Amino acid sequence: MNKRSKIAILGFGIEGQAVLSYLTKHDYTNITICDQNVDIKDSLPRGVSASLGQKYLDGLDKFDVIFRSPGIKYFDPHIQVAKVRGVEVSSAANFFIDQCPGIIIGVTGTKGKGTTCTLIYEMLKKSGKKADKDVFLGGNIGKCPIEFLDKVKIKNIVILELSSFQLQDLAKSPHYAILLNTTSDHLDYHVDKEEYLAAKEQMLIHQNKNCTAVINKDYEYSKYYTPLVKGKLKFVSVKGHVKDGAFVEDESIFYAKNGKKEKIVKVSEAALVGSHNLENILPAVVIAKEFKVKNSDIAHVIGTFKGLPYRLEFVRELKGVKFYNDSNSTIPETSMAAVDSFNAPTVLIAGGSDKGADYDEWALKILTKPSLHTVILIGQIADKMEKALVDAENKLGDALGSPTKILRRKTLEEAVLDGYAESEKGGVVVMSPAAASFDMFKNYKERGNEFNAHVRKLS
Repeated sequence: MNKRSKIAILGFGIEGQAVLSYLTKHDYTNITICDQNVDIKDSLPRGVSASLGQKYLDGLDKFDVIFRSPGIKYFDPHIQVAKVRGVEVSSAANFFIDQCPGIIIGVTGTKGKGTTCTLIYEMLKKSGKKADKDVFLGGNIGKCPIEFLDKVKIKNIVILELSSFQLQDLAKSPHYAILLNTTSDHLDYHVDKEEYLAAKEQMLIHQNKNCTAVINKDYEYSKYYTPLVKGKLKFVSVKGHVKDGAFVEDESIFYAKNGKKEKIVKVSEAALVGSHNLENILPAVVIAKEFKVKNSDIAHVIGTFKGLPYRLEFVRELKGVKFYNDSNSTIPETSMAAVDSFNAPTVLIAGGSDKGADYDEWALKILTKPSLHTVILIGQIADKMEKALVDAENKLGDALGSPTKILRRKTLEEAVLDGYAESEKGGVVVMSPAAASFDMFKNYKERGNEFNAHVRKLS
């Protein structure tokens, strides 16, 4: 790509705007914004062309380079035709990783990316590295990385949260690749699970012998990724010992190198709620040790970092009832993990829009968790969830203990009000939807904000 290249930016959201800002700053002048939203025309800078409306992806083969935003599918026919005809297909993430002179730590996984990235960031800062000078954080929980590309120097560290959408067109892998859990998310976006896994493997296939991969050994797909590793391989596990990496044993977190283990901290001292968060802590421990962060600094961060908004976020306690916001839980697996985080009497609020997930295991978890006594369903997917619960009841038969109360409500406000009404002193009300938010809200953040607002109005 040179200054005279004809460039198309597909999608003019946060990432598309960041790409445009970077390119214009660096004197790229032949730029066209392609977006379905015709209303953005008046907001475009002078000299920038536009292809707007329903046919915004027509004619992509006339460009030299395409920057694809994550929300636009890599395998869209318009993009693939352009690629076959010699057009370079890139993205903000791909461009950043290719151009960045610093050390890149990439984190991907179905869930937990933001928490893991932030833990690493906090551990490196605790060791003395300065934010936005020595270490940078990019992704949904930080800035779009292209915004700080010009600031990054050779020895600087960049931590990137990378979704499967961003990985499909990577031409270069991060120096440190962390693969967290891989489950059923985004099957509404990808053609099938094979395409989803293929996107994730881009984290590894462009690495070399000097790179490092950190893989969660507890998931069956670790066997799929492990043979692709070309450099150092570190495992993490909450189920038992690993020779190189981090693991949980005897209610403590350990780090191991060449079979020699050292204790970092007790599990009970972690500030994050939920056993599933150990899966996010362990990779952060491995990376921190790779950068020679002291055990005491690692333990301090584990003991003080309480998590990100909308991830089992504690909202308030009212008359002995605690409210938790897990709006970022958009798949059954993370909702199941949230339910497992509490042994107090629990009311679960779940539901939203359908991403094509299967709810059979989720339903079994709901019905067999002794402390969960009420589930309140909302949204487009409520019928599917209720059917899964009824089928699970029939499957369990006499093995089912005390019946779980199943309620249906039309709005989140009604669900919060009735969740509180059904709760017990010393108990918990948790919204962990196990579904996307797009049927009722703009995104999971809007859903989470509304939940918090309704909870704070309770008296």
